[in-house]
Amino acid sequence: MSKIILVTGGNAGIGFALCTQLVVDKGCKVYLGARNAERGQKAVADIIAKAPGCESKIEFVEIDVASDASVKAAAETVKGKLGDTKLYAIVNNAGTGLAHGVTNDVIVNTNLYGPKRVCEAFMPLLNPTEGRIANVGSGAGPMYMAKASPENKAILKSFSVTWEQIEDVVKKEMVPGAEGFTAYGVSKAGLTGYTMILAKQFPQWKINCLSPGFINTAIVTGYGASKPPEEGTVALHHCLFNDLKGNGYYYGSDGVRSPLTYMRNPGEPEYDGSDDS
Repeated sequence: MSKIILVTGGNAGIGFALCTQLVVDKGCKVYLGARNAERGQKAVADIIAKAPGCESKIEFVEIDVASDASVKAAAETVKGKLGDTKLYAIVNNAGTGLAHGVTNDVIVNTNLYGPKRVCEAFMPLLNPTEGRIANVGSGAGPMYMAKASPENKAILKSFSVTWEQIEDVVKKEMVPGAEGFTAYGVSKAGLTGYTMILAKQFPQWKINCLSPGFINTAIVTGYGASKPPEEGTVALHHCLFNDLKGNGYYYGSDGVRSPLTYMRNPGEPEYDGSDDS
């Protein structure tokens, strides 16, 4: 049976590239999540056009990860479609910030609380023994951590971190006048912390966070990124399909485990889990 995967933010950029690869190259069944129905349905049609006959392998699901009601409704929709089957994986790809020009509250609500909403709503639909969750973080997370206060850094890099601690760090950073890169960075660092929390709570699943790399998508328009979205899925494929050594890890864009508190560049040695302060 085909692996069934939910991908949020699947209508454009890295999400669309991943959905296309999962359907065309991996033969997976994909629920392509997007908040805009017209764009989501067009993305599905574009994928079908690339692989005639795959109509049964790709479906649009309307989901706005920034909305409790939308996420809950989407989970009910997918539950009805699944019947007696289960999801193999959840990919929390939807995100915002930087070139999107949104407020800090929107950045945090989408990038940090969004994956939490999705996980809480969709985990009951996940295969109980071999499910996977891949949370799309960013190199901005380690960049934030490199400049964070010793207190915040110690909290967010610890496998003992709690959700309340993550919220407290985010609230401290969101002071009036805080610039958008700080909000974006702490939202992604917080997402890595949330990933570690889930990995501890659900050791039967493989739950990890990753950086797709500096990819030319709408979120970094004008920042100088040149790599196409298709090159931003290496770590995603690793977290979804490879035999992983651990759980709750953060992977670089090359699919190699990386530290949380500084940038590890592709091709550099794998992070060994030692103190990276």
